Amino acid sequence: MFSRCRKPDESADKKNQRQMGSLENAYMKGSQKFPGAAKICEVLHLEGPYISRETLSRAIGKLQQRYPTLRSRLQRNPRKEHSYFLEEDNTLELKIIEIPRKRCDHQTFWKQEWRNREKATTAIGEGLAEFWLLQVYSG
Repeated sequence: MFSRCRKPDESADKKNQRQMGSLENAYMKGSQKFPGAAKICEVLHLEGPYISRETLSRAIGKLQQRYPTLRSRLQRNPRKEHSYFLEEDNTLELKIIEIPRKRCDHQTFWKQEWRNREKATTAIGEGLAEFWLLQVYSG
């Protein structure tokens, strides 16, 4: 739970909620006003056999067990404007998007996809991360 990372917050309604601090709220407000400005992209290049969606989903599940933020939803605080909280949900499944690509595009394709998707705003009520599975399909 969040209590391992911070002292309990009296303003959260439930034990599985953590009220975001003033800096975090300002960051969220800025990311809503300027979509894409606060996004982070991490690219992992793997060489080897085909990676199935199920395999990636299991690996993400292991990460979620370790990191509470990855199993949390962003929620609005109904008591205060421009204020948010994270609600931990052990059943949260993060979005995995499968995007086929050509073998020769392995160095540049992700950059094109990033430009197409980086301006999407953070969805309230959803997980804070999404994963893209870009690989050559032999279909």
